[in-house]
Amino acid sequence: MRNVTLLAFLLFITTSLHAKQKFGLDLGVGVKGGLNVNRMTGKGWTQAYHTDPLVGFFAHLNKRHFGIQVEALWNTNTVVSDSSFRRLYQQYYNNVIDSLEEGRFRFSMISIPILLNIKLTQKVWLQLGPQFMGNVSMTDKNHLLKSGVRIIESKNMTMVGGLWYQFGGEAPLIRVNAGLRFVSGINNMNHIYESSVWKSQMIQLHLGLSY
Repeated sequence: MRNVTLLAFLLFITTSLHAKQKFGLDLGVGVKGGLNVNRMTGKGWTQAYHTDPLVGFFAHLNKRHFGIQVEALWNTNTVVSDSSFRRLYQQYYNNVIDSLEEGRFRFSMISIPILLNIKLTQKVWLQLGPQFMGNVSMTDKNHLLKSGVRIIESKNMTMVGGLWYQFGGEAPLIRVNAGLRFVSGINNMNHIYESSVWKSQMIQLHLGLSY
């Protein structure tokens, strides 16, 4: 297995160098980590932002002025209900602790953004595109809801816009990058009461390494 991994890595290096030299393509893969500053908009939620971690992988294929980038990210979203949440969704409450007016929920998500890269300067790229998100799990920290109640949709689609900064030139084998993005939800995430619209909003910051 180790030999296969080494062979695949060497093959990627060879292919990447050949693509850069012959076609002027920048083919790269890397890892990134950072912060996901998020909130849920709509009735029942506080409008304050909450900070959670994000980590993931990315691959990009850039030419002179344009490119495409695909990522696979794991991130968490913390949302806090306000005092109206109980009134709206009381039938889903755990009767033992239904006197609690506010609750804290944390969702673990897998996100797959597919982005168009547009070169603005030698080191700065504009990134735009859709992001597909899937809810993996939910933690009800205050045990507010009845067992088995799912309050948000398992799938969510968002739009992404942001800036990617590439440190250094193209010569180093390992390159450092940083980014800032705004992510806005498109579809209603409310699974239990469709007439009340919930949408996610995020500000994402990251540092990454790429070859």
